[in-house]
Amino acid sequence: MNSSNFHEPQRQSKIGVILVFGNSLYHLLKNLWFLVIYFFMNELDSQTIINSTIGATIIFILAFAYSILYFWRFVFYIDPKTEEFVLQKGVINSKTISLPFHKIQQVNLKRNLVQRLIGVYSVLIDTAGSKEKEVEIKALSRIKAEQLAELLISYSRLEENIKEVEIEGKAAIDWHFSLNTFQLLKLGLISNYIRGLLLLITFYITLKDQFFLNKFIPPEFMMEPSLDSPLSVWKIILLLLAIITVTVADTFIKYYGLRLKKSNSGLQIEMGLRKNKKVSLKAKRVQTIEILNNPFQQKLDLQKVKFFLASSPNDPEKSIITIPGISQELLSKVLGYMHVNPIKKQLTQIIHNKLLIFKKISVGFLPLLLIPIISKFYNLDLSLKWVIITISIYSVILFGYQLLYYRSLRLSFSEEFILKNSGVWEKKQQYLEIWKLQAVSMSQPLWYRKKNLVNLIFHSAGGDVRFELIDRNKAESLMDYVLYKIESTSKGWM
Repeated sequence: MNSSNFHEPQRQSKIGVILVFGNSLYHLLKNLWFLVIYFFMNELDSQTIINSTIGATIIFILAFAYSILYFWRFVFYIDPKTEEFVLQKGVINSKTISLPFHKIQQVNLKRNLVQRLIGVYSVLIDTAGSKEKEVEIKALSRIKAEQLAELLISYSRLEENIKEVEIEGKAAIDWHFSLNTFQLLKLGLISNYIRGLLLLITFYITLKDQFFLNKFIPPEFMMEPSLDSPLSVWKIILLLLAIITVTVADTFIKYYGLRLKKSNSGLQIEMGLRKNKKVSLKAKRVQTIEILNNPFQQKLDLQKVKFFLASSPNDPEKSIITIPGISQELLSKVLGYMHVNPIKKQLTQIIHNKLLIFKKISVGFLPLLLIPIISKFYNLDLSLKWVIITISIYSVILFGYQLLYYRSLRLSFSEEFILKNSGVWEKKQQYLEIWKLQAVSMSQPLWYRKKNLVNLIFHSAGGDVRFELIDRNKAESLMDYVLYKIESTSKGWM
């Protein structure tokens, strides 16, 4: 078979047999783990060991034979006559998947550590709204995987100005960017502390419950909760160091090797250590853009941008692409490719009703109701003084935070874009192109009617954006304008 002519039936790289075989062994061990534990936990006579070895060898041979058959019967090709991508697979039950070109929304390249070692890529073909990936080809060489991805993207007609992609030629590169190790380290040190703390707690509980952590860590290092023994300084320092270590490690695993390359075929994004992911991003598929930064990120010029794609909202990994650690200059280039320009001529701006502060503070006080429940459940003898001090400090923090959050909220409109600003510590800007919206709706709970207030919701294929507690008259006029823009456009993002 010709390795570059996808109009003829193709197979995966021959080394892909190893992946199929390893996957078969993994599922066998996953289903028979209790037998493995039984053999390790019990003393067995020599005859039982011999019989078990023979049985394991037979299973091993059968799994390898199945892997060869599965590899041989896994065939894919492009049918230009029917305008479909066709995949045939299966050993006992054969299955044929025919994917029309016009339904293809994204073609991604991924590889895990095993695929890195054997030098192959996975090609994933997605369609908008699908809960699972439609097609995955797990073992193609880099050249062949990139050729297939570019050819499918060109057939799917995702860009009006790209009618044909020269697969054999090399795309002209407009600009490129890569995130180095030092930038990754800075990024890990200034972000995601809460995530790091949660990961650390989960890791600790897992080790303690499943691997008997208390047998290996000295008693003086174990932190037991007690009202009479506050945390010492060294325990706090150790906790902070552990959180920073976990956060930095998580950042390296997710974003190691981050590269951006803008060419005439689109924006290429590649990242990941454990699971390497390569995406060819088309501007028309991006439904919502989020720009996030905290004071540290702003000072170091390391912004974060998220792209919400036309895909399943139940699968964030599939429908959201996050690019961290990019400068303001590079961010301008990325937004320019997405046709997102600063809003120069603002038509109107909306702010929330002040009742939003009351609503947020009221909801924020609900956790205080847990104090008597926890106190009774754990038989805690809490003094009235301790309770008053705790509630007072919590109330001041809650009121201050919600006031700052209310002041950060605003909704701006231009002729082409909707911009929502929010955030206290981490500032967030959400851009929506009006012509990509699917619908706009209003909701009015019973207790909003007296004040003539509503919630305004913008619906897109990448998710919903809400703006709460605004004047009904303003909401209706904006809703009419947005619906007019949606219905009058001739553009299409599918």
